[in-house]
Amino acid sequence: MFSANAATPHLGSAAAPRLNEIQFIGSHNSYKKAMSPTYAAALQATNRAAAITLDYAHLPIGAQLDLGIRKLELDLFNNRADEDFTVGHVQVIDMNSHCEVLRVCLRLIRAWSKTRPRHVPIWIGFNLKDEPVSGLPDPAPFDGVALDRLDRTLREGLGDTILQPGTVGPGRWPSIDDVRGRFLLILDHTDHKRDLYAKTWQKRPMFVTVEPEHPAAAVMVINDLVLEFERIRESVLAGFLVRTRADADTREARSGDITRRDKALESGAHAISTDYYIPATHFGTGYLVDPAVGVRCNPVTTKQVCRVEE
Repeated sequence: MFSANAATPHLGSAAAPRLNEIQFIGSHNSYKKAMSPTYAAALQATNRAAAITLDYAHLPIGAQLDLGIRKLELDLFNNRADEDFTVGHVQVIDMNSHCEVLRVCLRLIRAWSKTRPRHVPIWIGFNLKDEPVSGLPDPAPFDGVALDRLDRTLREGLGDTILQPGTVGPGRWPSIDDVRGRFLLILDHTDHKRDLYAKTWQKRPMFVTVEPEHPAAAVMVINDLVLEFERIRESVLAGFLVRTRADADTREARSGDITRRDKALESGAHAISTDYYIPATHFGTGYLVDPAVGVRCNPVTTKQVCRVEE
């Protein structure tokens, strides 16, 4: 784990790195509260393996940002009844959220941002939940109409603070000081929703996770750190922004194994998501991916050792 101490240079405006020259900690499924006890017990009885993977929860989003989290993730369901998007994890059984609809989430994030207008750009990833789950009601699909409505909701909530795809990217990442107080939005999909969205990517507010040769390629989500460590490093060196995960499905928190966490930091991935930015005392291991060290110079794209004003 990297550490901060009195000897670590703290970069201000005179030497601010570019957006692809930093590394920071994010949270995974940032909205998530613990499952309701009734659903948790029912799932434990019928599918213990699934229950284990869902046994985690987060602090309120503002509290996470106060701790130094700079990458958030929101899962959305297409709530056609009220023109908003419900925020939750698994339909019916794992829907407890710190902000129940997208507009409320964006309002909370924007309000926090206004109190810290010089924060480094905050990434927000979006997963659009329309996959069927056996035994549960099928969610509404995300079609072109829903994607357009999602774009409008994002623009209404975040306005001109959104970093527009096409204006920045590999070879054109701006200085951190030029984009403080802004947001970088990511559609975290590789399926038909991504393909539909990418057809008009220049006009959209979210970056798309496409192959490197695609003209929209700028942000990569590469979560399989074990198999794709070299791909992460190569993508970082090629100028792409990369998100990976330090832990998944509560495995590392239960075992206390820090191998994946440390490989994530070593990989040069810019945003490293975790469910454990506070110690995993729930499992008795104390497993932690500590955001208190702040935003640091990226160990792959820079030679500097520093902490950036966050």
